[in-house]
Amino acid sequence: MANVLNLIGYLCPIPVIETRKALSKMNKGEELIIICDDSDVQYDIPKLAHRLSSEIINIKENEGVWEIKLLAP
Repeated sequence: MANVLNLIGYLCPIPVIETRKALSKMNKGEELIIICDDSDVQYDIPKLAHRLSSEIINIKENEGVWEIKLLAP
């Protein structure tokens, strides 16, 4: 079962900070789903994932809401 991080209404850098915190508490390979309406996450979360050696599974946008799925490093 995936962990869901609802960050609707938060602007960067909060989504990056909260994503980093969530990933640090997860076991390797667990899935995290980030839901956010700040369009900067489409750039910032992949950069964070790269720095942490986390794998991005999927990035999609629907009516201004971004959903990013990644695996904990």
